[in-house]
Amino acid sequence: MGQVGTGAYRAKLRGMKKMVIYRLQKFSTFAFLIMVSFSLLSGPGSSKVQAFDDASEIHHSYLNQENFLDIKSYQFHKLKEDEWFESPGGWRLAGGSMGLDLLYSHLEVRLPHALSDETTVFFRAWQEEFYEIKPFRYLVEVEWRPNEWAAFSLLGMPEYDKRKADQGASITLGKRPWNFLRFQQLFQDLFYNEKNFYDNSYYSPHPMENNLEGSFNWKNWRARFSYVLDKPFKQVFPKQSLTFTYNGKDSSAVLDYHYGHQRIAGLSWRSFDIRKRRETTQSTETASPDNREQQLLYSSADFYWLHPLSTTMHGTLGLREDHFRNYFRQLDLDYDSYDFHLWTLQLYGILRHQTATDRFWEYGLYVGDTDKVTDYLNAARTDKTRRKHEAKLRVSKEFRYLSNNSALMLTTSWNIDDFFNDFWDGGNISYQRTF
Repeated sequence: MGQVGTGAYRAKLRGMKKMVIYRLQKFSTFAFLIMVSFSLLSGPGSSKVQAFDDASEIHHSYLNQENFLDIKSYQFHKLKEDEWFESPGGWRLAGGSMGLDLLYSHLEVRLPHALSDETTVFFRAWQEEFYEIKPFRYLVEVEWRPNEWAAFSLLGMPEYDKRKADQGASITLGKRPWNFLRFQQLFQDLFYNEKNFYDNSYYSPHPMENNLEGSFNWKNWRARFSYVLDKPFKQVFPKQSLTFTYNGKDSSAVLDYHYGHQRIAGLSWRSFDIRKRRETTQSTETASPDNREQQLLYSSADFYWLHPLSTTMHGTLGLREDHFRNYFRQLDLDYDSYDFHLWTLQLYGILRHQTATDRFWEYGLYVGDTDKVTDYLNAARTDKTRRKHEAKLRVSKEFRYLSNNSALMLTTSWNIDDFFNDFWDGGNISYQRTF
């Protein structure tokens, strides 16, 4: 009996030992992630709802008078926006003509893959182009969630050229899609100074992005927000005697009141403030692209009301204001310096008609008052000012694929304000899949 009791006791000790080791391993993983996260979050200050995305050139503005009507007509329907926000993952793309030479594009990718109950890997990408070329950026994130109320992530953008690799961390309180708060800090081109064997350029300080976002759901109210702050940084190219400086911020918010199924009254708001400067002392070229300074300002407010009209018809009414400004300075030739702005106030209506289980027609009418001004700083140049009413009609056909929860929309748009002289206003294709 003593040997049997001793064997059972030893087996019990081994079991307890395994349990302690298992818990220590879990605790060590937790502690490691905490230490790494906080070391990144509190890293040296000197060392992208949009952050710095390698768009380091300074360009003129080429927006047309009716472009904000175009953009509104190309963007996803409010019901599609909510479906996207509440889904764990998916990808979507929208693109449409903004004139003979330019295209509005919007791309989002969110791909989660669960490795265990506690660990998930995400691939995320976001790109929107309407006022300048934006290089494609993405993030890979590894999230560890020990419980429902908190998660910790390590994230980055791997690159063949290690100079361009981004690294960071985030802390999330709560859980998506609703009632969460997340803080993320990303160090961009973190090892640029150490890994740069191409030339003698360097950062001082490094680019660093802080991102705070969250969402809240209370009774019939839905709210979400995002705030991105790019700390000021400078990139120096000694061989070219060139310096590039940048800082910016981007904010967005949505507030909705749901008073029934697909019955929504709300508003969305977005703004950004981006400042760039390129300066060189070596250029012999007049009006050099390396001797420019620019401030880009944008604000948008959209008020909307959604209401079903019948079992197969759904209507949307909205009022939206957009204001884009480009304060452009040619440092070596003030003749080319100017203040540009495009302002639009538009009233729009959207009628969505379901003709089959997986087929919809969508009609949109957009009427706006627009003001486009180029105010030159040099008195020798004549300012450009144009105030004009714009109107367009959108006709879209949507094909839904219920088996994989996706939808493809093909769109034509037509000039209403100048139909007999120029009736065609461009096309648009959009696709969204969620899972």
